Amino acid sequence: MKDSDRRHSSYQEKSGILSGGSLDYTTIFLIAASTGSKARNKAFGIRLPLLGYPAISLAMIASLTPDLFTIRLIDEAHEPIPYGRDCQLALIVGLTHHMPNVYYIADRLRSEGTKVILGGFHVTALPDEALEHADSAILGEAETVWEEILDDFSRGSLKKKYIGQATDLSHLPDMRRDLLNRKFYHPGEIIETSRGCAVGCIFCGVQNFFGRRYRGRPPEAIRKELMAVFGPRPPQTKWKNWLAQHWHPDIPYFIERRLLYVMDSNFVSDFSHARAILQVFKDCDIRWYGHASFNLTRDESMLDLMAESGCIGVNIGFESLSQKTIDSMRKFPNRTAEYADSIRRLHERDIGVMGTFIVGFDEETPAVFDRIAEFAIENRLETAFTLILTPLPGTPLYDQIESQGRIFSRNWSDYDHGSVTFFPHKMTPEQLHWGMRSAWRKIYAWRGIWKRIMEKPRVRPFFYLPVNIGFLRCTRLICSEKLWPPPKTEEAHISVKENTGHA
Repeated sequence: MKDSDRRHSSYQEKSGILSGGSLDYTTIFLIAASTGSKARNKAFGIRLPLLGYPAISLAMIASLTPDLFTIRLIDEAHEPIPYGRDCQLALIVGLTHHMPNVYYIADRLRSEGTKVILGGFHVTALPDEALEHADSAILGEAETVWEEILDDFSRGSLKKKYIGQATDLSHLPDMRRDLLNRKFYHPGEIIETSRGCAVGCIFCGVQNFFGRRYRGRPPEAIRKELMAVFGPRPPQTKWKNWLAQHWHPDIPYFIERRLLYVMDSNFVSDFSHARAILQVFKDCDIRWYGHASFNLTRDESMLDLMAESGCIGVNIGFESLSQKTIDSMRKFPNRTAEYADSIRRLHERDIGVMGTFIVGFDEETPAVFDRIAEFAIENRLETAFTLILTPLPGTPLYDQIESQGRIFSRNWSDYDHGSVTFFPHKMTPEQLHWGMRSAWRKIYAWRGIWKRIMEKPRVRPFFYLPVNIGFLRCTRLICSEKLWPPPKTEEAHISVKENTGHA
């Protein structure tokens, strides 16, 4: 008996459903909501070449769903919601800045008779708010409660809240990649090798959702999945050998689509697990990129193994160039004095550095924007994302700024890291808004791109040049006053007074 048939039979027996019963025709929508704005969806990398990612959390939920249900996975950033299609159950997920649109989708589906369940970081932080628009809310990881939800749904007795526990990653099946529309995403694959974070930065919701304890998937399970996805490396033809010799050894891997994005928050949280996974990547003969902390750059043998495994880039959260600011956000692995040397060590191994910076912390003045742009260009970061500090619900940052009465926007659409939602200490909201954009303009100006990507010694320009051209286009959207109007200080002060009762 196949695994799918066994799941089908087991579910029927457990829920008391006979073959041919009513649930044989039950349709489930698994929806990854977007902002609701086509233009905003194009910004921050959603539709960039080589950097578009599917909602694999929903593909995993699909793999845990018995085959007697008809499943449709919908990525709203790329396709419309198919309203009016007789859907009986919908699970909708989204980030905080997606929530107004999530609620609109949920309300409309419920008006058509669909039972709606909401999940994700924001729903976990504010479940009662979510339940104003849904039949049920999932707090935490959905995998551990999905079977219970389907059982309750089949009996017509959905609970209001389901508390998802930390998932045992060793027991998860392979995700339903067949449900992902490949034309929407980068020419490669995506995988998750671990969950959990022990650092706990004050602005991040990962720890609140996935927990402090690091959990890794078994290396052999990852090997099996990757070999099923990529298969053995095909024989190299003369023309591919010529490209590898005269252009770059990675070119054939892109032609063969042997490219993998590792979506872990920090791939190197556990060095022993990371080493085992790196050996798997090396054996599978692929090229990959993912996220890592600065701890990676303090271990020469780990850096060597990263290079040998086919790593073409790591996304590192620099966050700030001030150690005082780093300490205030509790990002203890970061040492600003080591930044330049860490970048050099990665570049020496032909590994690109995709840096992330956050602006708007209490110690920062308007001088921070030029400083970040100059640092990114001088140290030749392959990409550099400058994002506005955002007090997301469920994070220590939100509690801190809320208690100080500094939040002036309660519109969740503004919580997108491109909008200002609170009063900074040493600059105005307008200065923060336009300052962040000035950094983008300098980093992704043609001069900045040329100096970072094309001047020798180069690090994989065939990959990072098109990515940077994509971000150049995104910069025009991000800087659009029509799409992202700057905050109006007078209205912001009124909003704060109304919410705090201060005169």
